[in-house]
Amino acid sequence: MRGFVRVPMILALSLLLGGFLLIAGARGQVQSEPPVPPMVGDLLSGRTIIIDPGHGGWDPGARGRYTTEAIVNLAVALKLKAWLRTAGARVLMTWDSPQDIPPDRKYRVRERLEWINRQHADVLIDIHCNSGQASFRNPQTFYWDGAPSYHLAHDVQEELRYFTHSRRDVKRIDQYVLRYAHMPAINVEIGYLTNAQEERLLMTSSYQEKLTWYIFVGIERWLLKGRWSADLLDAPPPTDLLVR
Repeated sequence: MRGFVRVPMILALSLLLGGFLLIAGARGQVQSEPPVPPMVGDLLSGRTIIIDPGHGGWDPGARGRYTTEAIVNLAVALKLKAWLRTAGARVLMTWDSPQDIPPDRKYRVRERLEWINRQHADVLIDIHCNSGQASFRNPQTFYWDGAPSYHLAHDVQEELRYFTHSRRDVKRIDQYVLRYAHMPAINVEIGYLTNAQEERLLMTSSYQEKLTWYIFVGIERWLLKGRWSADLLDAPPPTDLLVR
């Protein structure tokens, strides 16, 4: 009777030990597998993106109470450049230091565009600040023509709307750089310097960091669409597909 009981007990212990070793081995295999690479590296690696901070030098652009557009444009552009480079993109800027444009000289739009078109980039992002009535606020994204530029503007604006809770939509604008750029191009008006509260935000490094994050995510959304079939891109995308 004792022998009969002992055999099942030994068998049970053997099965339990075997199961433990099997689970431990499986865990070891899972831990040894390489992590899935982030999508950003896949989308932006090898891409060339030009950022054009508007104005500069003798031309300060819009004026707020405490700062000017050129100063804010450059600060935001540099933060956007950092996000894009971290994700693997090659980023070029029309200017990236106040010393690049002498204070008595205006960096003319025609000169910028000639340089931009020589770079054979994939994307052009123009950064500007807006001005208007004191009550006007929130960023807005503009494009000139073509499905690629429209979709890029749409995706960036959707992210900015989510960030700022704005109702502003994408708009078409006849802007010289957007019209004659040889690549998909948008102008992101990041906010109103003539709105006292928004001016203070635009001067804050933490707000600039968040703002550029959402512009960056919008660019990624657009690049992801580059893998869709052409017929899906002929018309504006159904926005409910990307509702958070």
